Amino acid sequence: MEIKTSGRPMHSTFSMKRVIVRTPGGRLVEHFGYKTHSKHTCALCKKELAGKPRGRPIEIRKLSKCERNPVRPFGGMLCSKDTRMIISYRAKVRHGEMKKEDVPLSLRGYL
Repeated sequence: MEIKTSGRPMHSTFSMKRVIVRTPGGRLVEHFGYKTHSKHTCALCKKELAGKPRGRPIEIRKLSKCERNPVRPFGGMLCSKDTRMIISYRAKVRHGEMKKEDVPLSLRGYL
């Protein structure tokens, strides 16, 4: 959302993003807009997560709980590739095919 203003006090806060724009008439005006949240990333591989909306907290708060996070194990925390890997490690450890010490140290917290 972009708010065009001539420096009204309600917009002169650090929570608003400011962009200086040159108008067709040659004047420089300041446009104010809301800052956007960065995209959510996977905790292991830092890939962008699918199914996580981005927006300001007021916009996210209005969504239902199932719209905020994917409803699956590690939803909103790990990407699908890493989730599959963790679930397979967990099954191997549970059935005795692998010891917990054989799992990489960075993944042991998810078992």
